[in-house]
Amino acid sequence: MNLCKCVFIINALSYVLKMVKKIVISRFNNIAAVLQKNKIQELITINNSYQVNDIYIGVVAKVFSSINAAFIKLSETKKSGFIHISDIKPLKKRRNTHYITEVLSVHQLILVQIIKEPTKNKGPRLTANINITGKYIVLMPFCNTICISDKIHDQNERIYLHSLALLIKPSTMGILVRSAARGVPNNIIINDLSRLKNQWSFIEKLAIYTNSPQLIYKETDLVQRVIRDYYEKDVENIIIDSKDGLKQIKHHLQRWECITPKTQVKLQLYDKPECILEEFHIKQAILKALQPKIRLASGGYIVIESNEAFTVIDVNSGSFNKSNNCNETILRINFYAAIEVAYQLKIRNINGIIIIDFIDMQSKKDQLQLLEHFGHLLNSDDARPRIVQLSKLGLVELTRRRRGQSLNELVNSKTHAYLNASKNTNIKHKEQKDTLAIHRNIKSLFFNRTFNKTINLKTKEFVSHIALQNSYYISLDRSNTINLLDPCQSYIIPLVLYFKAIKILE
Repeated sequence: MNLCKCVFIINALSYVLKMVKKIVISRFNNIAAVLQKNKIQELITINNSYQVNDIYIGVVAKVFSSINAAFIKLSETKKSGFIHISDIKPLKKRRNTHYITEVLSVHQLILVQIIKEPTKNKGPRLTANINITGKYIVLMPFCNTICISDKIHDQNERIYLHSLALLIKPSTMGILVRSAARGVPNNIIINDLSRLKNQWSFIEKLAIYTNSPQLIYKETDLVQRVIRDYYEKDVENIIIDSKDGLKQIKHHLQRWECITPKTQVKLQLYDKPECILEEFHIKQAILKALQPKIRLASGGYIVIESNEAFTVIDVNSGSFNKSNNCNETILRINFYAAIEVAYQLKIRNINGIIIIDFIDMQSKKDQLQLLEHFGHLLNSDDARPRIVQLSKLGLVELTRRRRGQSLNELVNSKTHAYLNASKNTNIKHKEQKDTLAIHRNIKSLFFNRTFNKTINLKTKEFVSHIALQNSYYISLDRSNTINLLDPCQSYIIPLVLYFKAIKILE
């Protein structure tokens, strides 16, 4: 089979994988997953810590005029947030304001929204450009523009939605039309905008009556977020492990009028005793995504190492030797690796700068083929990965927009109980084995040991409990007696206490 046929088969398989899509929601574990052909494509989590789109009333703690930035105190216990002058456009008094000291001062109250979640050493990134997200519309209270999603490619549809936005846009606010608005009736989009305006009115009133740093708005409903951001017309099945959660799904689908006679989505309640995340192999996928080494179906493997500044991905051939042509072999390995890398970027939610070290290729034609193939795979990623260049050293450099914390960051920050438990599964399993070994050793020590030394007991003496307490450094519990003649009946008493008890009675 030549290379062209191989590429065609790979692209055909990727197209088939896009055909079947379902969503699995574990409301008890606060985690959901989007599956295509039973393969996890994306994980969705909700935690109690900082999250993107959370809105706070903050207090300016420090202002750094040298970098035109400030630290905003959001609560008494959590990290302070960081805001740059470029993110406080609504607060600028004049268009030509270039210094943050002209806008912010220490102890000033400010309404901010999180646009980047915190890392291990940094607090969240903030903005004063508040956005309220709906299913079809994003309301921008401090902006006066109209934007259409880049995912809407049909020019006629873009013109239609832009004309509709001109008619319904509030006079002092801006709106962004999301890709979900394609083919949606006008009244549904108008109702969505109306709900967002009411929501903003409520946030505005809370902000007016608040005089200390605190949370104003937070997305804590996993079901609402999944239906709003991840439900599309190609979703065939939604499975959830909660009756109340199933009612919520129906409510949100009806509220946004996603259910029509043509809709084929099936809602299913998972009521088996096994965890839904294990039933659909989501837990196994999480454990695998936490490992640095991933083996490829071709026989090669890739290694992913994440740092604070960037992520490095190394591609290795391993035992792949299916072709006598060296150049064709290398290109095949790189093609398989590109598929796995594109998948791992989504499942791990790797953000920021990413450097991929594919196996070196001498042919410029092969390099262009690989970049074209890799770019096609990245087009389905909502985080908009962008290939910057292929460096002289053969490294592919790309950036990926931050959409919340990566899987490793969520695990290391311990803000999500289930992910933290998943990380420690193997460690706990090993500890359980060690604990069982210790129990066996204790059992052999106390129950299988024979005592050859004869102990002579003198006449019994009755001593008051107070005298014992004052005279010796241990006291006997009357309710838990020590049987000196039959040690097996005193299995909860360590061996050293036998000798102490004997010493007391002597």
